[in-house]
Amino acid sequence: MSLDSASLPGALQSGAASRRPGARRVLEECWTQVRNAVELRLPDILLETLGPLARSEDENESKPAKLVLLKDKAALQAFSEFLHAEFKQAVDDFCAQRVRGKASGAPGLSLVDYDEMEFATSMEKASARIRNAVDSEFSTLKARLANLVREPEVRDTENPFRPVIFLRAIYLALERVGINEPDLLRLTKRFDSALVEPIAATYAAVDRHLAGKGISADVAPITLTRNSVMGPNSVMGGPNSVVGAYRNTRNTLGPMSRGMASTTMGPFFASGVAVDQVLQALYQRMALVGPSMMPGAPMAGMPAMPGMAAMPAMPGMPAGVPGAFPQVPVMAGPAGPALPTVSPQWAAAPASTGAPGVMVDPGLLAAIAEAQRMGAGDVPSVQYAAINPAVLRGRIAEKASRQVDKLTIEIVGLLFERIHQDKHVPATIKEQLLRLQFPMIRVALTDTELFVSPRQPARELLDRIATTSIGWVPQGDHNERYLAEVRQAISTVLESTDQTLAPFQQALDGFEQYLAQENTRDDDPVVRARRALEEAETREVQAINATIQIRQAFEGVMLESYLRDFLLDTWVRVLVAANKREATEPGLMRRYLALVPALVWTVQPKVHPEEKQQLARKVPPVLTALREGLALIDWPPAKSQEFFGRLLNSHAQAVKALELAHGSTPFNPSTLHIKLDGLALSADATPAEDKVGELPVSDDEVARLLAADKVAVKHVSAPPQEAEPSDDAELDQHIASFRRGDWFDLTTGDRAERVQLRWLSPRRAIYMFATARDDRIFSMKPATLRSLMREGRVAPVEAERIFERALRATMDVLEHAAGDARATV
Repeated sequence: MSLDSASLPGALQSGAASRRPGARRVLEECWTQVRNAVELRLPDILLETLGPLARSEDENESKPAKLVLLKDKAALQAFSEFLHAEFKQAVDDFCAQRVRGKASGAPGLSLVDYDEMEFATSMEKASARIRNAVDSEFSTLKARLANLVREPEVRDTENPFRPVIFLRAIYLALERVGINEPDLLRLTKRFDSALVEPIAATYAAVDRHLAGKGISADVAPITLTRNSVMGPNSVMGGPNSVVGAYRNTRNTLGPMSRGMASTTMGPFFASGVAVDQVLQALYQRMALVGPSMMPGAPMAGMPAMPGMAAMPAMPGMPAGVPGAFPQVPVMAGPAGPALPTVSPQWAAAPASTGAPGVMVDPGLLAAIAEAQRMGAGDVPSVQYAAINPAVLRGRIAEKASRQVDKLTIEIVGLLFERIHQDKHVPATIKEQLLRLQFPMIRVALTDTELFVSPRQPARELLDRIATTSIGWVPQGDHNERYLAEVRQAISTVLESTDQTLAPFQQALDGFEQYLAQENTRDDDPVVRARRALEEAETREVQAINATIQIRQAFEGVMLESYLRDFLLDTWVRVLVAANKREATEPGLMRRYLALVPALVWTVQPKVHPEEKQQLARKVPPVLTALREGLALIDWPPAKSQEFFGRLLNSHAQAVKALELAHGSTPFNPSTLHIKLDGLALSADATPAEDKVGELPVSDDEVARLLAADKVAVKHVSAPPQEAEPSDDAELDQHIASFRRGDWFDLTTGDRAERVQLRWLSPRRAIYMFATARDDRIFSMKPATLRSLMREGRVAPVEAERIFERALRATMDVLEHAAGDARATV
């Protein structure tokens, strides 16, 4: 049954439902961008919104506003908690395709747990005003979101980043600090204009994050495939697509590989089809050509391809007949050829697969299922190993009543032949990947997206296992665990009777979870290294947050530059180290924090004799506390000697320089103490990106912490290199695409090693690499990684994923085989 316009929405919904669960991980990663863009701006938002109300002569307006401002820290903390909860719920709803409860008569979304129509309507109106004010950023983000889940559109009411979640968080935060109805609703509505800027910044930050993951923001015509609705990033021609790479590097195989074509193609095709038929079928599978095109005519914007000129029409594949490959017309526009589209008639639901797609012969599916059962282990391994895959494919092809299905089986067979010959993947892992051949045949028959989208679940599972296996060796606990996880992922597919893509997605999710958690024993060197590096990053974040707060407290305080720098850098690290010891030495951090006002007072000009006497009494305990604190961070003796020498001179000047005191504002240490009293070093606090940019991790501090924990990690540092901003942006985007488990060639000194990206710190401030046997572990910050990549000392082993390598190699071999066959005629 073909889809008409009336049934199209149902098809889109069905397609979206199967894609959204796989987007959860990417969406949850966006929380950091959401939090960073909003939280640090919230104190200003509170003042901007409630300050005028607090000064109002109307007590009904001023009283609740003053209450919030007096409890601003509690309000900020509550907002952060509620925003996180709202965001998580919004992601859950989006992935499950739930729209949070609509109140009857209220437009769009309303708040769950609130039945009042006034509340729901007010929130909707405020949310709509914000939405309209940030239309550009919101629309771009919506396009990326749609492409992420491969839907033609994501509705505003289900978008997990919609403005109403920010308003909900404001409302609940105000309620937490004691604001009662009806003041709650009135105050919440006041925030809509003040939230416009931070929400726009949020959308821009999330957009950059998704772009860094290769998710396009391009909007293309709705493209229906046999099994799903593809987003514009998944059709051919994009930078991450097979054809995008193929256009530029089509002939990369060596002469030896090409020469194999003439000797392998003949006996390989058990179904008796010709090479040129398989080649044209592959072109159509990749959406390069369609039966409606003239033989030999290249696609608009594409070079003419060998093998196309004399290609005969294929029997059993008439255009416009169910079972043929879909027509792929090219829609020309003013900017050149548009993305290919597929006629909706090819989105018919099958009778037996249980997934959206073209009907497949039940007998053929049964034969594939039998082969899959054999690979799952129901047949003894000795017997299974003795079966020739090509022979087994031939038996399956005999069950196919249509030429299109026979050709598809041959194409998948060719791809797995190339995978079997792949130079990057270890033989043991390839043995496991080859077990997926027959489930992949079934996918290829029902889902043309397999050939055009790197995010297709079956293809992504194959790619992910191959990518993470490159440096694998049989020895070592880590490698044994990895092989077990690979076997588990593949068994998940083989043992399932579900003939949709769900088993592949389930296997992929489980494998990704293993890579993310990698549960190992506590004494594992990589685990110990990861903990130490995560601690180093956390301390850097705490130091940055403390620096921001102390700098604000110093406003209007006279300080020499050396002492200000000492307090904002070195002493902040003492506070962080002391905070780490709070469990065993309660109050230590507060003691060292209280030293700051005392130290500042000692260097202020002293006018009255009693002040000079106080100075003589206070300096010794201040110096003692300073030395104790600096010992916590192992501050170098040379720096310590220089600092105390300058401090001694400052104390002498404070007594002598009376002229400095005249006309200056008297310093009150209690005022500074009050300002610093609210300083808190939260373990999960994150500085705003717009203020600190890339987290400025100190190489010296990381190396010191690694040495203190006796962790065998070589922290690599490199001097920063000057580069054009565009070069940096391109390199940063490339680095952002790196995933845990990717393999790299790393050169340190004169030694070159193959290492795996085993861990990225939560804020991507530290990257950790390890060799296959975990005997050498390296860490570095992004700036160092950029420098090493520019110098060619760090390079990804894989230039492209295994499915793409196999697809291009197969195309190249087929083209040369077809050319050789025509030359002999």
